[in-house]
Amino acid sequence: MRSGVARSGARGDELPTAIGRYRPVRRLRTSPLAETFVALADRDDGISEVVAVKRIRPELQHVADARAMFGHEALLLSSFAHRGIVRLLESHATTSHGHFGLELVHGRTLPEVVRRAEEYGVRMPLRHAISIVASLAEAVDYSHVCISADRTPLCTVHADLSPANVTLAIDGTVKLVDFGMARSRMRPTQGRLQALGSAVAYMSPEQCRGETLDRRSDVYGLGVLLWELATWSRLYRRLSHDQVVARVAIGAVPLPSQVRADIPAALEDTLMIALQPLPQRRFSTAAEFARVLRQLGGAEDPRGLDAWVRRLFH
Repeated sequence: MRSGVARSGARGDELPTAIGRYRPVRRLRTSPLAETFVALADRDDGISEVVAVKRIRPELQHVADARAMFGHEALLLSSFAHRGIVRLLESHATTSHGHFGLELVHGRTLPEVVRRAEEYGVRMPLRHAISIVASLAEAVDYSHVCISADRTPLCTVHADLSPANVTLAIDGTVKLVDFGMARSRMRPTQGRLQALGSAVAYMSPEQCRGETLDRRSDVYGLGVLLWELATWSRLYRRLSHDQVVARVAIGAVPLPSQVRADIPAALEDTLMIALQPLPQRRFSTAAEFARVLRQLGGAEDPRGLDAWVRRLFH
């Protein structure tokens, strides 16, 4: 699992001196569409606060499809108010300048946590894996049913539930930090950049086939995340891009117990429902998936997950 974190200082990767009113101090993450920085923002009272600032990649500034996608993400985030989704700090209208401010989530990306655990030769406890995906499912379900300011359903589909888009905050909160590839009522079709940007291993079969998506596509993506965290293995390792697309398109998913023998039967049954090739055979909503996971995982204390992550990094 790659975190997508880029380091500043490499040739062609210098920090910008300013992005609007923001002063970048380090690069946080990059995607095919945008780059995000930790930055200082000066308030009216003269105090500087540390935030995140996201800008469209400079080479895409004048690409109409890219700018539309970038503005669409800001519009979605301006409608969301959920603790499991990164918070927009300003009006989406300011994105006409090609950037916007976000809350800075203090924590570790999911790929960072996985890499560190592998370095120490430990696996994430199943209860934490279940809790992480249950929290994500609740946030995703919120985005599915959220309505816009004019009381119109957004009909959002995240469409890119890869580990790089998940951060574990220091208070135990699980955060979705990127909606750049999302679809909604305002942008229902997949553009050229979306096809390039989404992590193919976490796509649903219907997404790989270029079909119309609904919220059950995200249930599949959540299922892939949990399959990998529960088995502590990549679902499609050592396969080329085209091979992964072909496997996903036909819904070729092995039983978790074929990889990890001590997977509880109830968890395996739940996973295989989420990973059904046909959307109508999956959980109908992410909320339904989350409820089943909460029942399986018990009452998880977010501080328990936080404590486990802290032990990895200290």
